[in-house]
Amino acid sequence: MSQQGELKQINGSWLVRYYDGKTRKMKKLGRVTDYPTKDDIYSVFQEFMSGVNKPNFHPTVGTLLRDFVLNAYFPSLDGSLRGSTLRGYKAIWRNHLEPRLGHHRVRDIRVFDCQKAMESIITANPELKQATLSRIKSFMREIFGQAIRLGLRDGDVNPASGIKIRCANKKGKTFAYSLDDIKALLAALTEPSRVLMAVAAYSGLRRGEIVGLKWGDYDGKVIHVRRNICFGQKGEMSVELPKTEASEAPVPVIAPLRNILDGRKSRAEVTDGCWIFQAGFTRKKDHPQSLLDAAKLTPLSPANVLRDVVFPALKKAEIEWLGYHAFRRGLATNLRALGVDDLTISEILRHSDVSVTRHNYIKRVSEKSVEAMDRLEAELCKPVQSVRIIGGTKGRKADDVLPVSSA
Repeated sequence: MSQQGELKQINGSWLVRYYDGKTRKMKKLGRVTDYPTKDDIYSVFQEFMSGVNKPNFHPTVGTLLRDFVLNAYFPSLDGSLRGSTLRGYKAIWRNHLEPRLGHHRVRDIRVFDCQKAMESIITANPELKQATLSRIKSFMREIFGQAIRLGLRDGDVNPASGIKIRCANKKGKTFAYSLDDIKALLAALTEPSRVLMAVAAYSGLRRGEIVGLKWGDYDGKVIHVRRNICFGQKGEMSVELPKTEASEAPVPVIAPLRNILDGRKSRAEVTDGCWIFQAGFTRKKDHPQSLLDAAKLTPLSPANVLRDVVFPALKKAEIEWLGYHAFRRGLATNLRALGVDDLTISEILRHSDVSVTRHNYIKRVSEKSVEAMDRLEAELCKPVQSVRIIGGTKGRKADDVLPVSSA
């Protein structure tokens, strides 16, 4: 039987009491200053106890969904998912599903219960988009699929498959930087943030791919994407493989970006085996070896760069920050506006399917459409001009002048 553990607050710290075999132990989970309330530390406590219970936990038909997910389902995913994907699953469980379904027994949950949980999530979180709700449904389906495979439910009917998502917030608004936006943004920044944003704008790399670049990945002509930096629940970094096989394709480097990168490289003290975007120093002494470069430094944190450098600079320049992915969408949109075909744009962005590029990255340039219609409106509002008839028409002399509308 799994242990529940005991969460206690002692001398400004959160501690958990548990048994290791027959030995009673106590482990510090965090400081009260970092986790002021029991609710704040509870997810850390649950995750720790899930690790304690993992070797001895054997779910049965009477197991609560909470115990099944924490002690059987999540442990079964170790090493099989990208860190960012697992982090997203745990956030969905912690924020949405555990409070609504965690107290039910795995065998007793019906379509009705899943539908009720989904409607409660939508009501409590009206800002959630259709795509996010679909991910929640997909995650629920995976949980019950695993329960069915382990024989914890009668029959093969997955209760999450019958969920209907009734969401008014069908699609969230996304943004893409124009070329003028990019020029203004880069002009407002200094190194190294200017170089980082230039790579984002002119190569279309994802955030984790950018901070995961080493100088050996850039040969003056192309950038080779060989790794991706992912971030855990507390911001901890880990090195993973690129998102897909298509993501490993080399990315051409245009002259403006080449000049920026070459200038950065010429000013770097050490380049061989080093991150292009190094952290200035490392606070921790126990980083995984994969995070340390030849200079024993980690990649810089893009969140820290935004907070400390980019946001203040853009605020001063009165430029709106639209997110890292707006550079990637902007590259797709700007290339399309220049007449580049969708398949080539998809190859540059390293998508495995061109439909992803078309539907999610190439923005229909509504601003240009509005501008065109505004110009038409301005012309229509001008005083009526005249044209001179060439050759004359029936009933009119050759020198008669007609308004444009009649000509």
